[in-house]
Amino acid sequence: MLLSTKSQGLSIVALALIFTAVAYATAPSPGNPETLSEHIGYMLRVTARLGFGALLLAYVARPVVQLTSWGRPLLIHRRYIGLAAAASLTIHFGYVVAFLVTSGQPLEWVTVVFAGGAFVLMWAMALTSTGASRRWLGSFWKPLHTFGLHYIWLIFMQTFIGVALQADSRWAEIMAVFGLVALCIRLAARSSHRFKRTA
Repeated sequence: MLLSTKSQGLSIVALALIFTAVAYATAPSPGNPETLSEHIGYMLRVTARLGFGALLLAYVARPVVQLTSWGRPLLIHRRYIGLAAAASLTIHFGYVVAFLVTSGQPLEWVTVVFAGGAFVLMWAMALTSTGASRRWLGSFWKPLHTFGLHYIWLIFMQTFIGVALQADSRWAEIMAVFGLVALCIRLAARSSHRFKRTA
């Protein structure tokens, strides 16, 4: 059973990587200087949406189980969903670097601190997603993963809402709405839990 669960979980990570590879294959050519910027922009969008989508699934996994009776498979595979998000966003980070190098656009220190912090937290969470690391970190494991999950969600929401307002992007609006729905699910689960404790 454990092997089956692990195999299914690794399939989730593999699926995210396959999806990214397909996007790369269908993107404008990175080898042509005339389409390089289009390629980078396309892959930035794809990896951000894929990474955020996986992050939201991990974000609502436990609250969905608390509120319904059909979300347990999501919770069982939450670790691998989070790793799929980390894989997608690591590729996204590579394209962020490529964009900065090719565009020559200056990077503000605020972006370095806050957006860079989100990547650092994501990698820390991915590296400590095993049972052994959880036992090693002890009481520090839960605060790291809880804070990291909320912080990365917040950085994404700030980005998508900003793009939606400035560029009138329908995709950014959709992702922001999904993010708000996920927050509402978590708040509903927390309220339900408190009500059960005081009832």
